[in-house]
Amino acid sequence: MKKALPYILFAGLLAYLIIVLTFAMMKEGEVRYKGLQVVVDNFNGNAFIGEDDIHEIIKRHYGDLDSVNVVSIDKDSMEHVLCREPEIKSAQVYYSLDGYMHVNITQRVPVLRIMSGKGYYIDEEGGVMPLSPKYTARVMVATGNISKDFACKELYPFVMFLKEDKLWNALVEQIVVSGKEVSLIPKVGNFRIVLGKLENVGKKMENLRLFLEEGIALKGWNVYKEINLKFENQIVCVKR
Repeated sequence: MKKALPYILFAGLLAYLIIVLTFAMMKEGEVRYKGLQVVVDNFNGNAFIGEDDIHEIIKRHYGDLDSVNVVSIDKDSMEHVLCREPEIKSAQVYYSLDGYMHVNITQRVPVLRIMSGKGYYIDEEGGVMPLSPKYTARVMVATGNISKDFACKELYPFVMFLKEDKLWNALVEQIVVSGKEVSLIPKVGNFRIVLGKLENVGKKMENLRLFLEEGIALKGWNVYKEINLKFENQIVCVKR
């Protein structure tokens, strides 16, 4: 081990000198831009924006970078430009010693599609996100005359509540809004679940869970056309 120690120290010193000299060369402008290496995080299968889109955005704002010293490229500015795109949640830009700029993109993740007016998404952080001409996310849908204020302050926390429960996330396909009252359309069965205002939804949904387990499970999914949970401590059902 003692005999190998000088060789280990020499190898470490050599690696350090190579790194220092490389950075010195970069500061002197001797490392030129060679291109972009883009990684887009397609979380949950979302494909709102791709590698080609990122190349196009950067080219549109910064032009041809082929003869540019890679160190002189403003990484913070590039991140800011990319994050102005409505599909992008965050962007990380950095350069490597071989002259490449690396761009890592995290897309915004929609949780609800509002089909009111021109339509839009609500993302996982409660922000409004425009629809995309190139990709449609498979998320819960809300219909009716829905204001953005109601969508962000009322529907968003309700949808996140539904998503946290395996049964509700699997069951609910559509939210129908009338005024400030809400009904749910399930993926299975031909009936409507009337919640009324989004108050005490935890208790209402637990009552619904018991009814589905003890009522519909025994009688079948097509016995009722409406299950009404608006009234406190009771469930009113309308048969077909």
